[in-house]
Amino acid sequence: MKRTVQETAAFAALIILLCLPDSAFACGSCYGAADSSATAGMNFAILSMIGVTGGVLAAMTSFFFYLRKRALLYLAAESEHQKNDDGGNH
Repeated sequence: MKRTVQETAAFAALIILLCLPDSAFACGSCYGAADSSATAGMNFAILSMIGVTGGVLAAMTSFFFYLRKRALLYLAAESEHQKNDDGGNH
Protein backbone atom coordinates (compact mmCIF):
# COMPACT_ATOMS: atom_id res chain seq x y z
CA MET A 1 0.00 0.00 0.00
CA LYS A 2 2.84 2.36 0.84
CA ARG A 3 4.45 1.79 -2.53
CA THR A 4 1.31 2.78 -4.41
CA VAL A 5 1.07 6.04 -2.44
CA GLN A 6 4.70 6.83 -3.27
CA GLU A 7 4.18 5.94 -6.90
CA THR A 8 1.07 8.10 -7.06
CA ALA A 9 2.92 11.02 -5.50
CA ALA A 10 5.82 10.64 -7.94
CA PHE A 11 3.41 10.46 -10.87
CA ALA A 12 1.56 13.57 -9.67
CA ALA A 13 4.87 15.46 -9.32
CA LEU A 14 5.85 14.41 -12.84
CA ILE A 15 2.52 15.59 -14.25
CA ILE A 16 2.89 18.94 -12.47
CA LEU A 17 6.41 19.42 -13.83
CA LEU A 18 5.28 18.52 -17.34
CA CYS A 19 2.42 21.01 -17.15
CA LEU A 20 4.65 23.80 -15.80
CA PRO A 21 7.98 23.43 -17.63
CA ASP A 22 9.07 27.03 -16.92
CA SER A 23 9.29 26.26 -13.21
CA ALA A 24 11.80 23.50 -13.93
CA PHE A 25 14.37 25.86 -15.49
CA ALA A 26 17.36 26.96 -13.47
CA CYS A 27 17.82 30.54 -12.28
CA GLY A 28 20.25 32.98 -13.88
CA SER A 29 23.01 32.02 -11.46
CA CYS A 30 22.95 28.39 -12.53
CA TYR A 31 21.73 28.61 -16.10
CA GLY A 32 23.64 31.59 -17.42
CA ALA A 33 23.70 35.41 -17.32
CA ALA A 34 26.93 35.51 -15.37
CA ASP A 35 27.12 39.31 -15.49
CA SER A 36 23.63 40.10 -14.17
CA SER A 37 23.03 41.81 -10.85
CA ALA A 38 20.91 38.86 -9.69
CA THR A 39 23.91 36.57 -10.12
CA ALA A 40 26.15 38.93 -8.16
CA GLY A 41 23.56 39.13 -5.39
CA MET A 42 23.17 35.36 -5.32
CA ASN A 43 26.93 34.87 -5.10
CA PHE A 44 27.17 37.39 -2.25
CA ALA A 45 24.33 35.65 -0.41
CA ILE A 46 26.02 32.27 -0.79
CA LEU A 47 29.35 33.62 0.46
CA SER A 48 27.62 35.34 3.38
CA MET A 49 25.88 32.12 4.43
CA ILE A 50 29.15 30.20 4.16
CA GLY A 51 30.88 32.89 6.23
CA VAL A 52 28.25 32.87 8.97
CA THR A 53 28.15 29.08 9.10
CA GLY A 54 31.94 28.86 9.15
CA GLY A 55 32.14 31.50 11.87
CA VAL A 56 29.65 29.67 14.09
CA LEU A 57 31.43 26.35 13.57
CA ALA A 58 34.81 27.96 14.30
CA ALA A 59 33.44 29.56 17.48
CA MET A 60 32.00 26.24 18.67
CA THR A 61 35.25 24.43 17.91
CA SER A 62 37.34 27.02 19.76
CA PHE A 63 34.94 26.85 22.73
CA PHE A 64 35.36 23.07 22.98
CA PHE A 65 39.16 23.43 22.75
CA TYR A 66 38.92 26.03 25.54
CA LEU A 67 36.89 23.61 27.66
CA ARG A 68 39.42 20.84 26.97
CA LYS A 69 42.29 23.10 28.03
CA ARG A 70 40.48 24.08 31.22
CA ALA A 71 39.71 20.43 32.01
CA LEU A 72 43.36 19.45 31.52
CA LEU A 73 44.50 22.32 33.77
CA TYR A 74 41.98 21.25 36.39
CA LEU A 75 43.13 17.63 36.25
CA ALA A 76 46.77 18.71 36.53
CA ALA A 77 45.99 20.90 39.54
CA GLU A 78 43.92 18.13 41.11
CA SER A 79 46.69 15.54 40.67
CA GLU A 80 49.22 18.02 42.11
CA HIS A 81 46.91 18.56 45.07
CA GLN A 82 46.57 14.78 45.54
CA LYS A 83 50.34 14.38 45.32
CA ASN A 84 50.87 17.05 47.98
CA ASP A 85 48.26 15.47 50.28
CA ASP A 86 49.77 11.99 49.90
CA GLY A 87 53.32 13.25 50.35
CA GLY A 88 52.50 15.09 53.58
CA ASN A 89 50.91 12.04 55.24
CA HIS A 90 53.94 9.78 54.92
